[in-house]
Amino acid sequence: MSTQFLTTEEKARGVKHHYLHQNFNGAGFNFLGDTPVYLLAIHYGATNTQLGYISSTIFITGMLLSVIPRLFSGKNMVKLQFWAWLFRGLVCLGYSALFFIEGQSAVVLILTIYTLFCSFRVIGVVVYQPLMKMLTTNRNRGTVLSKSTVSFHMILSISRVVSFVVTSIKQLAGPVGIIMLQWVGILFNTLSAFQMRKIPCRQNIEYTPGRNVFNILSEALKNREFRYCMLLNWTNTSLMVVFGFIIPFLRREVGINTNLIFLYTLAVGLASVSAGLYSQGFADRIGSRPIILGSSLLLSLCTLLWLLTPADIGIAFYFIFGFLTTFSLFINMVMTNRLVVRSMPENDTVGYSTMLNFFSGIIAFLIGIGAGILADFSNKVGDILPNGYSLPFFLAFLLTLLTFFLTWKIKDAGSLSPRKAASIMFSLTNLATYQRIGQLRKTIDPTEKKALILRLGNDKTIMAEEEIKSFLHNPLAIEKEEAILSLYSNPRPRLLPDLLKEASDPGSYHRVRAVFALGAYPDRKNEELLTKLLNDPNPSIRSNAAKSLGRIGACSSLETVRNLAEKETEILEHLNYIIALKHMDTEGVYLKELFNEKVTARGKSYTQSHYSLHARLLGFTPSLSEIFHSRNMAQGQGLQDFLDEARDDEGFLASHSELMGWFKGAEYGRIWERCRNILSKKKHSAYYENMKESLRGFPLSKAGYDETLAAVYFTYQLIKIHPDEGYIQIQG
Repeated sequence: MSTQFLTTEEKARGVKHHYLHQNFNGAGFNFLGDTPVYLLAIHYGATNTQLGYISSTIFITGMLLSVIPRLFSGKNMVKLQFWAWLFRGLVCLGYSALFFIEGQSAVVLILTIYTLFCSFRVIGVVVYQPLMKMLTTNRNRGTVLSKSTVSFHMILSISRVVSFVVTSIKQLAGPVGIIMLQWVGILFNTLSAFQMRKIPCRQNIEYTPGRNVFNILSEALKNREFRYCMLLNWTNTSLMVVFGFIIPFLRREVGINTNLIFLYTLAVGLASVSAGLYSQGFADRIGSRPIILGSSLLLSLCTLLWLLTPADIGIAFYFIFGFLTTFSLFINMVMTNRLVVRSMPENDTVGYSTMLNFFSGIIAFLIGIGAGILADFSNKVGDILPNGYSLPFFLAFLLTLLTFFLTWKIKDAGSLSPRKAASIMFSLTNLATYQRIGQLRKTIDPTEKKALILRLGNDKTIMAEEEIKSFLHNPLAIEKEEAILSLYSNPRPRLLPDLLKEASDPGSYHRVRAVFALGAYPDRKNEELLTKLLNDPNPSIRSNAAKSLGRIGACSSLETVRNLAEKETEILEHLNYIIALKHMDTEGVYLKELFNEKVTARGKSYTQSHYSLHARLLGFTPSLSEIFHSRNMAQGQGLQDFLDEARDDEGFLASHSELMGWFKGAEYGRIWERCRNILSKKKHSAYYENMKESLRGFPLSKAGYDETLAAVYFTYQLIKIHPDEGYIQIQG
């Protein structure tokens, strides 16, 4: 291919191998990363300053990035990351030398190997963000980043269980067990490198002579979006460095054993997984800004707990503090990473990433050394402070406040307001709606979509209304059709302007449904539009406009609708006019057409539909539609079902056998005569006299089984109606 961009299939394959890479990487990092290095360094007597260096080494090596574009210009990004990851693991074989040395020599070896480990890692990391930009889009980037985090930390947590079990064995509780686990880590790290190699990539490292990290920084600082995203990224990096002192605090200050340290890392690993799952559910729809604001407040509270808590309150509290701290910190990291990836320039992404990590290294070095010095000073001060690491944690507290401030300044396009985001996350009703909307967007099953939209239509929350409104802006989707129909059964007056716009647009695919839905909105503008649509060239638009006018109680167009109904030849449209006339014609004149030759001429299906519709609109029971259903399933069954229902009338009870015989012998004329004789003895209001007139005027030569069954049915209904009962408005 000539383009460097990936196809949809290549992106999907790349994301798959990225997840597999993260699985193996999670196991490898547990055995090779900072926790075992801390424990080895503490065992051999490292100072707080040296521990501060370890905490920041993973970022300090970012300063090497200033030369990476020049050294690797033209190299494929994925291939570069593959070799970097491979050597990252292999250098850790050097820890095996710790079997032969002690004291500061061992500490220097640990610092040297860990620096090399982080140096190779940073070469790979420099292409991570450009790679994510290449593999994802704005619609799925937050989800992919969150899933990646979950994948990494799930395996990380499982491998920490292994570390806990191994170091719980007395003979393996010290350096021996840790170094053996590192050999396992090298194996997993190698497997992760080979998964990385399978990711499709046609992008190479770019280098422009004379262009360096300082030029890129200067340009980025002039752009508001780049500036605040960079500062937020560096602030979170600083927090990661300072919170690295939690392990030394637990080991030295609290005195927790090595195996329990790994158990603690398991707990915080689960917090990372929880943070990833949480972010995955909200990232792309709520946005980064409101989530970071909320998690920063939680993180500041957690930091105060670390700052003020004495070292002897009990191990369980530290596990709780650690879980909450890591949860909020990793949410910040994932959401910040999303902002950074989104804000990266289209060109020179590697150069931008290089600059970002280069200055992260400088800041991390200063913060790490500074936090180490503060820890030493805390120990010298003694009883004045709550614990020996209070001052580093105070620095972390200041950084959390800075995170909140910087996030407030960021303009995250498409992000919800903090208040709206809070209304979702802290309301069970809104949260259920949010999850339903998320499920609706993910499912591809049309039936499931319809069911979810139906539930959304019944949802009274503002969020559901806004989601339905968004569907109305889609020109063709099935969601739009169902959403419009839901606006009839569950009216939302605030969305009436959107429905009016849809109904008045001759080019709209869903125009007929919109006109239908307008039948639930009695409004002057709506009536004006529907009246105008009675002259539309489309017969479906005309009939639905008439039906909706009737449903909203607008009767001024009654004569126009009568004329349209008289001329209409399409069956569905004619039924629509019946509904319209039922609502408009308060005198019941339309009932004179209940029995007529035109109905019979349109065939059995229409005949049954015509009579069933009238019965439903008038609210008659039992259901004539169900009676016809029984008749269609088995000849005579419909009549039997009806006569069983009509036993409450003496006349029908006495005529039961006769009617059954006449129907069986197809003596329909005798049945009509019986109905007419019964009705001649009964008085009704003017409204129902029109129905009687229709029954009396129907030519018996046109009477068939269905017409006759309908005549018996409506005769029974007229007998049951009180003489003074007139027009009743029934929704239809």
